[in-house]
Amino acid sequence: GYNYGLEFTLEKSFSKHYFFLYSASLFDSKYTGSNGKTFDTDFNGQYVMNVLAGLEYEVGKSKKNSINVSTKFTYGGGKRYSPVDVAASNAVMDVVADNDKVNTLQFNPYNRLDLRIAYKINAKKVAYEIALDLVNILNTKNVLALSYAPDPSNINADPLIKNYQLGFLPLFYVKVDF
Repeated sequence: GYNYGLEFTLEKSFSKHYFFLYSASLFDSKYTGSNGKTFDTDFNGQYVMNVLAGLEYEVGKSKKNSINVSTKFTYGGGKRYSPVDVAASNAVMDVVADNDKVNTLQFNPYNRLDLRIAYKINAKKVAYEIALDLVNILNTKNVLALSYAPDPSNINADPLIKNYQLGFLPLFYVKVDF
């Protein structure tokens, strides 16, 4: 197999209360199977982009505490997958790929937006952080894989279903550093 590509990164280190990072990659990822044919790898989305940004301000009487708001956005080419041999899948009751067309299909592009809000309390020997992470805030439905799940009441229905990655997930936490 082989992988090649080009990557670009632009970064503004934290200063003046903010930071950001932009990265983009263009790539190609292929392998040669035991049949001598060359195919895309499962993860050959061909591009991915990430944007991270954050703001932080000191608060309180002594300006020792801080409030932080940050975000991350990811956008990338969809995961590759193979056409399914439905007759063979029905025979073994599992997904059977067409080995002559490995990874010739591609799911929709992946995208996810996260948001984080945090408050940090800095004491003499310990620091407390209270935060809320809003993962996949737009509840984007990103496909993970296909599964075989025939409908016994409708034998003519497509036996394949799409499994999705994590939807919207709010996470609240408290962290103690000492």
